[in-house]
This record gives sequence, C-alpha cells and structure tokens, in this order.
Amino acid sequence: MPKDIAHYNGLYGDDKAQVSHTYVYSQLIAPRPRTTNWGLKPHVHGNLYQLFFLEAGQASLDAGADSEELITPCVVLIPANTVHGFTFSPQVKGRSLTIAEALLDTILQVSPSILIELNSLYVLTEFTEEESFAELLALERLIHAEMHSQLPERQLALNAYFKLLFVKLFRLLKHQQNKADGSSNRNLHYFHEFQKSVARAAPFEKKISDYARELNITPVHLNRICQAVKGKSALEIVNANTIRRAHNHLVYTSSSISEIAYTLQFADSGYFTRFFRKHTGLSPVAYRARAYRDETYPAAARPEVPEPDGPAVSKGSGQAPRHSTSSKSGRRI
Repeated sequence: MPKDIAHYNGLYGDDKAQVSHTYVYSQLIAPRPRTTNWGLKPHVHGNLYQLFFLEAGQASLDAGADSEELITPCVVLIPANTVHGFTFSPQVKGRSLTIAEALLDTILQVSPSILIELNSLYVLTEFTEEESFAELLALERLIHAEMHSQLPERQLALNAYFKLLFVKLFRLLKHQQNKADGSSNRNLHYFHEFQKSVARAAPFEKKISDYARELNITPVHLNRICQAVKGKSALEIVNANTIRRAHNHLVYTSSSISEIAYTLQFADSGYFTRFFRKHTGLSPVAYRARAYRDETYPAAARPEVPEPDGPAVSKGSGQAPRHSTSSKSGRRI
C-alpha cells in the first residue's frame, strides 16, 4: 500500500513540533565518518521555508517526480508545502537554514515581489561578484551567531540579516532571468513566465488563451515559443504539469482515485482515468501499483513520468498542495 508522504511542522522527523511565528533554526551539514550515502526521505514542511547552502561534496535533490544531481557550491530554496528530499555523500559540507513562513511574510511584506518570486523551488548554481556564494554563506553564519547570542534587539538584527539575504537571492534570480532574456530575444523570458503561471494555477483553471493574455501575446505566439524552447505545444506543457501533480498524489498519498480526481478538478474519476492513461500509458491504479511494487524504490523500477518542461535543465514540480525553469545560474524546479 502507498504511504502518505511525511508532513512535519518542525524539522525533519519532528511531527509533534509547535513552532512559533518567529521560529528560526540554523544547523551545520558536516562530513560524516562513513562510507555510504545518507539523506532525507521526501517530505513536506507545512509552515517552514528552508534554504540549503551546499559548499562541497555530492548531493542529489528529490523534488517528487524527479531527482537531480546537484553541482556544488549551490543554494537550494524550498518554500513551505513543497515535496523535497536529499541524498548526501559522506563528504558533503554545508549549512541549512529554516525560518517560519509567518516570519518570512512579516520580514518581506514591504516587498511582495520577492515573496512571489521566491515562492517556488529553486537551485542556484551560478553567482555574481556582488552576490557570491561565499557572501551568502557568510550571511547564514551571521544569522546562526545572532540566534545563539543574548545581545539586545536580537530579533531586529535577525530580521535585517534575513532581508539582506533574500534581497541577494532575489537579485541572483533576476540576473538569471535577464541573462535568459538577452540570449533568446525574450522567448525564454516568456516561457519562464508561462511556466510560473502554470505551476501556480490549479489544473484546468485557465485556458491557453488566458496564459497568453497574461503575457500580452497571442495564443499562436505562445505556442510558437513553447515549440521553439521545448518542442511541445503550450497545451502539452500544461497537461504534463497536471500529470506530475497526479503523480505526487498517487505516489505520496493514500487518497482514492476519486479523491485525486476531485482535487485535480476533473469532472469525474472516469475522465481522470482516461486522461491519465492517455498521457502515461497506464491507469492511475496500475501506475500506483507499479510505483510501489518495490518499497525501496530502486531507480530502475520507478515509473516514467513526463519530463519537466523548461529551457535547458529544469526539474519537475514535486510539490504538495501549494505550488511548486531553468538556466545554468538558477533553476526553478
């Protein structure tokens, strides 16, 4: 039987935590005296935003339907309600930072554009002189030191450090987008914005004409961009996103087929089954059985899922209810 994906209100493994709206936690990811890999099974934090600063070593990110080998140094941004897991080599080195979503909303309320942009899973692997990996890591260490100090106005200092950190992360993402715009006559920019809109919308909430209208282009132009960047139509990309969401429900929850069909806004379970079989070759029941045939989930036995839709290397949305694309400098997964 499929197992529900673990949901934690606290850190990994802590399902009884009651964190406050000012919760902040920083910890070291240190090399381990062992010969085998270790990691965190896919899980969700319902009210916590996490950042992983990986300095060295090998690591992979499991974002639900896909697994990605990470290139260090890198920074992984994980919003609340986002399915994620990691596999680390014994030599991995870095730090993780966890902050209550409520505190982050309070700190960044003066800049909603940052909140919106960073509300997706990203992997940053390229940095600038102004926003270098070393500088970002130094900010994390300052936050760690401030957390454990007894100095006056500690929360005020923490908020200031967080503002600076997220401004720098936001600038890196904008740098990535500007670089993409300049290299493809805005096609990648349009495609990137289309992907974000698809990821944020409920399945079947919008038509292709609605997505095109948001970009101030025609549906024909949007389809040409999608074909040029990904070799697929806009509708195929939207459908692939729906299949990835269905994958997460089938693999990570015990919900019935009817419940999943309702959640994904299908008219009925029969329509959902026909849609899913058309795009995967398997019924939802058969897909779930195949995915859980071996509870150890060896890579060779994992069912095939439509490839994530993104320029270059972009990983699929592995997200639970909220939301969940790619350039070399920063990948939105």
